[in-house]
Amino acid sequence: METPFPSDGLVATHPFVDLHAHVRLNGGEDYDSLERAALVGGFSTLTLQPNTKPPIETHEVLERHLSLSRGRRVEFLYTVSPFGELEGEEERVVGFSTDGIEYDYPRLVETMKKKKKKDVLWFDHSQCYELDGIFYEGTPLPFPKRPRSNEAIAVLRTVFTGLEYGFPRFHVQHVTTAFSLDVISFLKGIARVSCEVTPHHLFFCYEDIKNSNFKVNPPLGSSEDRKALVEAVRRGLIDVLASDHAPHSEKPQDFEKAPYGSSSLEIAFSVYYTILGDLELVFEKMTKAPLEVLGRGGTLSPDNLVFVDPKVEYVVDVKKFKSKGRNSMFDGVKLKGRVVALKLHGEWVMLDGEILPHQERRLQG
Repeated sequence: METPFPSDGLVATHPFVDLHAHVRLNGGEDYDSLERAALVGGFSTLTLQPNTKPPIETHEVLERHLSLSRGRRVEFLYTVSPFGELEGEEERVVGFSTDGIEYDYPRLVETMKKKKKKDVLWFDHSQCYELDGIFYEGTPLPFPKRPRSNEAIAVLRTVFTGLEYGFPRFHVQHVTTAFSLDVISFLKGIARVSCEVTPHHLFFCYEDIKNSNFKVNPPLGSSEDRKALVEAVRRGLIDVLASDHAPHSEKPQDFEKAPYGSSSLEIAFSVYYTILGDLELVFEKMTKAPLEVLGRGGTLSPDNLVFVDPKVEYVVDVKKFKSKGRNSMFDGVKLKGRVVALKLHGEWVMLDGEILPHQERRLQG
């Protein structure tokens, strides 16, 4: 196809779909900066998590987010807290999510009994908050730790309890350990369960922690966990490659005071391609697979395309991010493969990392 830029050596596919991203507001990452970061990263669709301030658990808060995101080039979908008044079936809402929301098992049971549905997708941040610990056991840092089995136990109790109270579909977020993979493999045999991994959990392990940008929740696992995650992506146990874009302008270096999260939306494709080296696999798990989790179809169209250069290498520089999030553990890391251009709804919206102004977006190719 004709393009307004040299396309030799580039590869095109459906724009990326992210099942896990965060918006901050209140002076942090807003919809303008988040949209710019999404376009640079090659994304057409982001699924936002409910742990905003205030959380997305009331009609009033949801309507504020819907209003702020209407009419944009990027499609913003929402998950909502199951612990509030929402039912998980509102406008542009694709299900419930517990991401970033602390709860104990009695509260989970009470909520599932109250909100039981026949066809609402439950996105699960699987953690037993009854146990303290900001890192996993084995992490070479002198801070509170929790067992690596914590996540796997939480996955099991959420899915079994959800099945008992009528929830038919579950999506396990940011899987981190080999224990969890074993549990998910078992659960896929008896329930409709999908799962995702993040760029940082697939690339780093807890031996790599250098500063507070490496503080994420769930924490980084062991080197054996990381290898198990990579293998699980290759053999299809892990369904989706998500970003878990959790932006903060700057983190304090005190590990205990620093917030959780890493900014990765603009470099997610590059990280995954660097690790996996399989373009078709990365494309499938960033396009078709997340759409299937959402119950959507997606066909390749000349009006909606992302172009990548699989040969180029570059070093991540967070100062160049369009996101307000400078808290990326990938700062200074060399990656291979880069998003070059993005076309949405027949308009070129991004080229070489820059957002195209309106008149340039009208270029047809």
